Amino acid sequence: MDLVGPGSLHWRYAGDNRVLMLLVRVGLLQLMHPGLGAGVHGHSDFFGEPWERIIRSVPQIQGVTFDWPDAAATARRITAYHVDIKGVDEQGRRYHALDPETYFWAHLTIFDTMIRSIELFDHRLSEAEKAQLYAETMAGYRLYGVSDRTAPPDWAGYQRYLDRMCRERLEMTPVAQGLLDFVDRPPERFPLVPAPVYRLVKRPFGKFLWWVNRGTLHPAVLDRIGATWTARDERLLRIFARVVHVLWPLVPYRLRFSSRSRSAMARVAGAR
Repeated sequence: MDLVGPGSLHWRYAGDNRVLMLLVRVGLLQLMHPGLGAGVHGHSDFFGEPWERIIRSVPQIQGVTFDWPDAAATARRITAYHVDIKGVDEQGRRYHALDPETYFWAHLTIFDTMIRSIELFDHRLSEAEKAQLYAETMAGYRLYGVSDRTAPPDWAGYQRYLDRMCRERLEMTPVAQGLLDFVDRPPERFPLVPAPVYRLVKRPFGKFLWWVNRGTLHPAVLDRIGATWTARDERLLRIFARVVHVLWPLVPYRLRFSSRSRSAMARVAGAR
């Protein structure tokens, strides 16, 4: 079983652009972690450019999968960006981006969102696939050079860890509240969309995207943010997901996969 490189399940799924529909979920789960939320609040212009942070980060994080066999160098560069992100939050709690729990939670939110995207838009994962995907994500995480002492040993432990974090650790930080406020008052720009188009679609599309993301959140997180999810919502989400599943093969290849994954696949195909 290959845990990294072209034989891995991450190589197959991590570059699938359907996961971009769930990026709000990644942002919310990260910003609700006290240490992560404090780091973003104190060391970035989150309220001025919320989307730019994500757009800058995603390709680099995908590089830990697709820059094979040089993924370790990519991972270490990402870790180096976080060395000076530290301080004290509004409640007097010290934080550091390289704290093992904080750093692992940032990694886990991306992994967990990939899992939700696969199961929502592609297929129901088998237990063997889940176990392999978790083993692969831990192999990737260890490339960052940050302690994995808080990381669960296997898929079953990961599920318990995720449940505990959502129930007991996450909270409504100022930046998490700011992200929720964007649902009603979207940012003035989105770098990937021309300004005239964005002005027309930002409110209806933003609300729809938040609805899709809301349907993938842990019940404890929904309670914490004061949101609801009904049986009707669930039925409609499943219909939408099925439509995406059916239509996705008709989308041009260059739009279905990220540029980092396409480059990696072309490089490996050329070498063969």
